Amino acid sequence: MVIYFAIKEQNAKCEHDETCANLIQLIGQNCHRVVVDKTMSKKYDSHLAELLGKPEYQTQTVLFLTDIVYNSAKFVIETTEPPDLPAAAVDGIPKEDRYVVRAGLISHPIIVTDEEDLRDSINERHDVLDLKAITPAEAVELAKET
Repeated sequence: MVIYFAIKEQNAKCEHDETCANLIQLIGQNCHRVVVDKTMSKKYDSHLAELLGKPEYQTQTVLFLTDIVYNSAKFVIETTEPPDLPAAAVDGIPKEDRYVVRAGLISHPIIVTDEEDLRDSINERHDVLDLKAITPAEAVELAKET
């Protein structure tokens, strides 16, 4: 959803917020990248197609596509099938977000999410998952530092 929020310049509460847009801009400028698996890539495609259908978001969507998605140094699709969630973590991860966590188990990136439940559930199970989740604002600060 970070990409969706970036293009719409909103947060999860549908308030004007440029944090995610700033994060995507920083990713485009520095050595960071967006890592997704096949499932997440399809979800990105669906969200981006939806935004392309709305004239008020077409310019931002096209810029994101050209700067990030079509840039192989910035948008990496993991082709490995993600492993199942460890049994000790399954019950604590929101069902609708399990695909995100499974994708993270491939390359162990920092997961950036504006969804508090998902972020907390990942961080509470750090020892089992070996994953870390941060807010978009925290990711902006991290991206500025590196």
